[in-house]
Amino acid sequence: MSLRQALRKAAGLLVEMPPDDSVEEPRAEQPIAAPAAAKADSTDALWEALEKASQKTPAVQPVKTVDQIARESAGPNLDQITVVSNEVPPHVQSDGSVKFAAIYESAKLPAVPFSAEQIMEMFAALPAELPLESRRQMIKVSINAMGRSIGATPDNIVADASRKLAALAAYTEHLTTETNEFVSLSEQKIALLQQQIEETRRSIEAAQTKLTSETGLCVAESHKLDEVLEFFSLDVPPSAYAAPQA
Repeated sequence: MSLRQALRKAAGLLVEMPPDDSVEEPRAEQPIAAPAAAKADSTDALWEALEKASQKTPAVQPVKTVDQIARESAGPNLDQITVVSNEVPPHVQSDGSVKFAAIYESAKLPAVPFSAEQIMEMFAALPAELPLESRRQMIKVSINAMGRSIGATPDNIVADASRKLAALAAYTEHLTTETNEFVSLSEQKIALLQQQIEETRRSIEAAQTKLTSETGLCVAESHKLDEVLEFFSLDVPPSAYAAPQA
């Protein structure tokens, strides 16, 4: 599946949004921080609080497509994101990895309170054995807890992830176009060079044929000239043109 196909699929995904009025936050003496930032001595208590919150029966929530969320949030729509590869700052690391932030910067994506990459860090911090629904609820509870302090919401996180996917798709498409044009021009050069190689090879063969032919003629003529010299010399035996000796 190409990145553009993945983007089209992602744009149509339905996402549950929090109710418009308010979202109940878990009761705790301190706001619940992201799992990745939790202190080691409070990790167990944090997971316990999050797990209890995740077991609550969620209220009926409205749903929107990813494309709708991107259109309703500050920033470009998914179909408006473009990236020109030759305008992207150096983004390939010494180890061959790609600095994706340079691509997103070239696409002029808006800054967000909490990025998709930070959510990925939270994914990695969750216990692998947790059921998917529990993982979702725990992440939502964490986002809700951070909402009032830093403005993190599911919609701006979804918008950030979808726009970055659109930027990657746009970048690879432009890079593909550039590469195809380069390959086409290079193949034309190769064809021209091959034609020149064939012409040069034929010139070499003609030169070698000429060398063989003219060398043979020169050798034959040299023999005749040598016989003239021998005719006037005292060489023994005489040449074919030398006078017979008595």
